[in-house]
Amino acid sequence: MSAEWMLIAAAAVWTWTNLIEPFHLRLRKRSWTLPHLSPALDGLTILHLSDLHIRKMGFLERKLARLLSQTSAHIAVLTGDLVDSDRGIAPLVEILSRVRTTLGVYAVWGNSEHKPSRLSHTDRLEHALREAGVNILNNEARMVQYHGAIIWLGGVDDPHSGFANMPAVISSLSRADLYLLLAHSPDILMETLTARFDLILCGHTHCGQIRVPCWGALWSHARLGRWVGEPVLYPDYIARHLKRPLPQPHVAVSPGVATVGVPLFKARLFCPPEVTLHVLRSTAFAPAHASARISPPQET
Repeated sequence: MSAEWMLIAAAAVWTWTNLIEPFHLRLRKRSWTLPHLSPALDGLTILHLSDLHIRKMGFLERKLARLLSQTSAHIAVLTGDLVDSDRGIAPLVEILSRVRTTLGVYAVWGNSEHKPSRLSHTDRLEHALREAGVNILNNEARMVQYHGAIIWLGGVDDPHSGFANMPAVISSLSRADLYLLLAHSPDILMETLTARFDLILCGHTHCGQIRVPCWGALWSHARLGRWVGEPVLYPDYIARHLKRPLPQPHVAVSPGVATVGVPLFKARLFCPPEVTLHVLRSTAFAPAHASARISPPQET
């Protein structure tokens, strides 16, 4: 290949990874079949938003607002890195006003919420979200009922920044039909107490942003390493990497909405931004060791 064609190819790759794919926001539907899930919870939907990194109401943010206006779920969750500046609070609230749920919206903090260089007043963000009806679960838990079944919904403050307090969350653990945990980073798996949960929803890694076919994420920006950069972490996969016995939780890691990186290189490749709609299915007839079955992606 001549130097001219190499230059053209490089320019095309840069254009796609920096100017096209980062704005190709999609809604992806994942169907989870969890061991021993109560039939009453069959069909429960969870809308998962993560790593919005909002600074202003730009093109991607307006696209996100339109997508949310066309989507509904029983529960919506936000797993951190919501804004990157004080100016991002008002657009965030405007975007969240489009979220339609029957059982509420729940959020935890990410590392961006703990960086004074990005957010000078965390209290302002917390106040704005609470005013918008968002339940903030930083090292807290709530009980939610659906068709007579009980969902124990817990959340930890950012594990990446060292603010997670799993013992505090577990202290309120009581009988439920589903144990669900929100955490910004999959590094929460370093806590052995996570084995108590059925499903954990995370973000932070952006699933690498750049993914290589048959190899996966190039990096994860997580302490546990590249392997937690996958969008789905199965119980046996977790047990093998952490050298722990089963059972382990099922973990969903969001690719995130925003794209981060240095100027002129905020790239995505084979990893478009995503809002995920998780659909839970009952496994009354599934063996105890069954892993989640993931449906093919559906885009809107």
